[in-house]
Amino acid sequence: MDTDQQTRAHVQQLFARNLEYITEGRIREWVELFDPTGVLEFPYPPPGVPSRFVGHDELYEHMKDFPKQFDVRFSGLAFHETTDPELVIAEFVGDGRGVVTKRPFHQVYISVVRFQDGRIVHFRDFWNPLVTIRTAATIGHVWRGLVGLLRPSATRQRR
Repeated sequence: MDTDQQTRAHVQQLFARNLEYITEGRIREWVELFDPTGVLEFPYPPPGVPSRFVGHDELYEHMKDFPKQFDVRFSGLAFHETTDPELVIAEFVGDGRGVVTKRPFHQVYISVVRFQDGRIVHFRDFWNPLVTIRTAATIGHVWRGLVGLLRPSATRQRR
């Protein structure tokens, strides 16, 4: 196996481990898969949720309550080979339920993840925020999200 193939196999294994850690609620270990300055980006975040998290502290703060909100198992992991062995493009499915609401959860994901020296440096995660809202939102979540949508952004306030 040549170096590119070894690198590709290694980062794909790390990506699969990322899903295992999330499923098992091992959020601190999940954070350690990232470079200390690694980025997690959601191009389509739910209302009131930032689209970008940078560094271990922000990643942990964002994900620490995931196991309290979702009981999810991932399946159907498929990788799309790229010319860059440190770039992972993965498709997979998450199935489960909301922990508090008991509502079903079915989410299709596409992730584009850049690794460097065996650590995640940029993780762009594409998923449907409406599924997450339907599964986990309580009245309080919905209210805060609506208020956030109606509140002018900080950028608009400065103008």
